Amino acid sequence: MDYVRTQVEAGFDDSEQEGSTISESGSCDYSSDQRSFADELGLMELLEGDKAHDLIYRNCKSGLGDQCQILSVLRNGFRNVGSRAKLKTFQIFQEAVQMKHGGDGGGGAKVKYGWCSVAKQELKTILEYGFSEPLRNDGSFGRGLYLSPDNSPLDCLKDSASESEDGMRFLLLCRVLLGKSEIVPHGSTRSCPSSPEFDSGVDDLASPKKYIVWSTHMNTHVLPEFLVCIKAPFNLTRSSKRLRSPWMAFPVLIKALSKFLPPSQILVIQKHYKDQQNRRISRSELIQRVRSITGDKLLVHIIKAFGHKVQH
Repeated sequence: MDYVRTQVEAGFDDSEQEGSTISESGSCDYSSDQRSFADELGLMELLEGDKAHDLIYRNCKSGLGDQCQILSVLRNGFRNVGSRAKLKTFQIFQEAVQMKHGGDGGGGAKVKYGWCSVAKQELKTILEYGFSEPLRNDGSFGRGLYLSPDNSPLDCLKDSASESEDGMRFLLLCRVLLGKSEIVPHGSTRSCPSSPEFDSGVDDLASPKKYIVWSTHMNTHVLPEFLVCIKAPFNLTRSSKRLRSPWMAFPVLIKALSKFLPPSQILVIQKHYKDQQNRRISRSELIQRVRSITGDKLLVHIIKAFGHKVQH
């Protein structure tokens, strides 16, 4: 699901928004220092009720739970010549990858959203000039920029460091031009695709936890669109509120459910899954909708049975 149309598509809407007084459920009051910080970076704060703000906030709360406080959500305004050029560059490469793999159909480009953690002092350079080096990764998947899928902000946040004693952290939500991805094994030392056929890397084709954008592609295949400011504890834990299967991909789950549920309910679940794949709903929303149809008892039974089958 797109969080918002890019500014090129929206006619470079540079309209100013009023300062925020978002409540504790959203973010803290926007101080003059914070407003100056946003203006310096060419960012615009999004308010509660804005579609992009609410989607990002909901995804963050779903993935992070109550252990983190979302202070503000800001959008890249693409206000200066350099940032607009970066936006145009991304669009040009998106069109090129689309023609390379999918012609005019649009499926070949495969643009997703992904998270990467950044230090406060890195933000201005990244937004104005681009990524100069891979950010805060251990190099275990080669030389490049590692991003977490947009439904997994915790995986990205756990790789970040607090900016201050009060736990401030900064996450960029970026458009990622994946094109055709290849599996990158742990321990890889590559810094570019294995062949011109591929445009990016992933740790798993079916359910990636990492998008790997090579250092050669960082400034053409990644477009920072949003900045989320978060206050987080030093020791982050995975939220226990999310019902997720570590073993079953959703297509496998749907096939298993078809043995227990009538075809009409399976069609509804398939529709929800398609909506999630097309980014119309988040993964957490998909899980909640499936749970409301199946009930937890059936889901737990199927997941346990599948896990037992894999072990044997």
